[in-house]
Amino acid sequence: MGNNYFIFTEKQSKIELERFHICTWEFKNNSALIEFGGEIKNAFDLNQEEIILKFYIPWISNNHVINDLYDKLKESENSRFIFNDSVSGHVFLDGGQKRNGVIQKFETRNPLCIIPIESSLNHSEKIVTVKINLRNLKKLNKIDDTSLYFRFYIEPKINFLSTRKTGISRSTIIYDLKLNERRNLPEEADIDLEELRLCRINSCFAFNILPNSYDLTFFDTSTLRNIRTLEFDSFKKYLGDNRVKKDELVVVFNKKKGQDSYAFFSIFSKERIGPGQFALAVLVNLVCAILLLIPTIREKYHASFFSKELWQNLPFEVYLSIFIGLLIVGYFTWPRIVSTFISLRSTKTKK
Repeated sequence: MGNNYFIFTEKQSKIELERFHICTWEFKNNSALIEFGGEIKNAFDLNQEEIILKFYIPWISNNHVINDLYDKLKESENSRFIFNDSVSGHVFLDGGQKRNGVIQKFETRNPLCIIPIESSLNHSEKIVTVKINLRNLKKLNKIDDTSLYFRFYIEPKINFLSTRKTGISRSTIIYDLKLNERRNLPEEADIDLEELRLCRINSCFAFNILPNSYDLTFFDTSTLRNIRTLEFDSFKKYLGDNRVKKDELVVVFNKKKGQDSYAFFSIFSKERIGPGQFALAVLVNLVCAILLLIPTIREKYHASFFSKELWQNLPFEVYLSIFIGLLIVGYFTWPRIVSTFISLRSTKTKK
């Protein structure tokens, strides 16, 4: 799938993202979601009343939904967990109604002003436009060193955000995320670079969350920060998603900074020794046994392969083996047939 993402701002805008977070989730039921979050320094010193960012997302379509995470991050417990610091206090931008934004104050890091986003989607250009209204922020007395923060997620209508390679004995996951690489600027999107520019990103944090049955087999040692088991209770409350299961997911954290563009590449793999492999081994043995037996019977009855006499004189065990072989073929093909049928029925329903 497409893995080149871009963030644009208006040409005259001086907005830079001090930190940018991209977090991919892949669950055991073959579904996924992706989070985007950005931090802008000196929120009280921003001149404009509205910030506009445009995200190019290569797989976006008109049936995707942009889910703002403000309602999660306005809660002190979730902010403490996501930003890895104790919350010492907060100030709501609307006097406590909790709808227009909150400034979370931390023990050791600078305050963050988290504001709800307004989003729109242009699926033909594959652009998600994010607007952040600063009018309520400007009504408050200045709190020094406060940064602006936003975060949202999208659930793709595809199974994976990674590239999957499935072999007989090994499955491989390849993450190859690219952000703001000029050589990969999309040609099909109607992006006017006279009006827009690539947004400067000072630090980029990439999180891959995937089933813990996979082992990390290739990674960039200069960017890998840590690998840990997903904190189930905290993430369950933050994301509110039933696909988050205890002891099933692992978090792999990479970080880069000070670059014009960012790329993160890693490979995960796991051995696949299960019912599928045993079934395939049985199928191969059955086919080989039948192929070795038939020449002997042909020679005995002087019959060709397609003759009625040959097939009438085959032992019952051969037909039983053929039947078992067909069941095994059905074992491998039936899920794909069902998936294709559901996809066709869904497409017909939408029409």
